[in-house]
Amino acid sequence: MFDFFSLQFVQYSLIAGLAIAIAGAVLGNFIVAARQSFISEVLAHTALSGVGLGVLLNFFPTFVAGIVSVFVAGLLWFLVRGSSRTPESVGMVLLTGGLALALLFAHIARDNSISFDSFLFGSVLTLSFLEVVLTVLVSVCVLLVLFCFWSRFLLVVFDPVYARTRFSSSVFFEFLFLFLVSLVVSFSLKVIGGLLIGALFVIPTLCAQNFARSFRASVVWSVLFAVSGVFLGVLSSYFLDVPASSGIVLSLILMFVFSSVFSFFLRSNKSLS
Repeated sequence: MFDFFSLQFVQYSLIAGLAIAIAGAVLGNFIVAARQSFISEVLAHTALSGVGLGVLLNFFPTFVAGIVSVFVAGLLWFLVRGSSRTPESVGMVLLTGGLALALLFAHIARDNSISFDSFLFGSVLTLSFLEVVLTVLVSVCVLLVLFCFWSRFLLVVFDPVYARTRFSSSVFFEFLFLFLVSLVVSFSLKVIGGLLIGALFVIPTLCAQNFARSFRASVVWSVLFAVSGVFLGVLSSYFLDVPASSGIVLSLILMFVFSSVFSFFLRSNKSLS
């Protein structure tokens, strides 16, 4: 068992996976509270077009994906703000368009040495040292920004109308939030895959809501669930020979099911007593 932790690729996968898990779980609480769970999916699928372009150009796909994801975040914010369009409808256009471009670029660059599938489905066990360092740095920076402006983000998420009347900078924080999500999404592609990223943002928060009685408690619980999911996913990948991304998502789903059942019986016992 201890030999498992001495393997370099396991250390890399755990460090990067845990960093993304923490950042994604904290952001996920804001996303779920704002009832905008689709945002992570929109940014993930459009970021895949950046991956495809990076593969085509043979230039650091994660970096290109980050640029595309940030651009799409700004475009989504611009198209929705002050219009009658719903975020879901605009997001669907961007999502399908991004995925179509991703498939087009991947098809053109199908003979390239860089694997598009590793970003589509995740390949956390093949992360390089540079990718691990960048993933940790991005996660830390995102968390620092969130904690420095915690109250502003809370206000923007829970009462955006009041925030706009109270603070002239609320518009900036609305975009900044999307910017932070897009950064974490782009660096999560190799960890969990573009098709499964939404699970890392949403499921830990849903698990946490079964026990938490406040937003801060939900953040703490969700981080614990996300970290456990990544750890179990990497563990199952090595010992059961299954894809790490599948192991992570299935572990999170199982935790959601068990926590929901446990919470149900806990509430039932309290009501009976």
